[in-house]
Amino acid sequence: MKLAIGDVVQGHHEVALGTVAGITDHGDGKLVVVRVPGGGLRLLEPGALTLVARHAMPVTPGRSVAALIVLGIALVAAFIGCRSAEGLGADWLLTVLAGLGSYKAVVLVYQCWLHLTGPRRFRV
Repeated sequence: MKLAIGDVVQGHHEVALGTVAGITDHGDGKLVVVRVPGGGLRLLEPGALTLVARHAMPVTPGRSVAALIVLGIALVAAFIGCRSAEGLGADWLLTVLAGLGSYKAVVLVYQCWLHLTGPRRFRV
């Protein structure tokens, strides 16, 4: 199981939900530190947890602007790819595929950046 700080979990023998606060090493293995309602902390084994919800970063204005800029750059790259293929005498299908590939190349770089800057998941 991969957990990140902020994921919502529930113990198998508990009714209350809690959020993952960290992971600690114990002599028998790793334990997950769970913050329960009321401010308490509990150490639970990873096998005794059920993942209820993943932590999602809120959309900030900066990320929204970055997404719009990347979309614009991707559309310009698609246009340049289409025009370049057309200028080289390609058929319409190859022209469309060149534009699609150019667009996807820019979007793929942006998605990799989001993956690297996102929350870290730990295997427990």
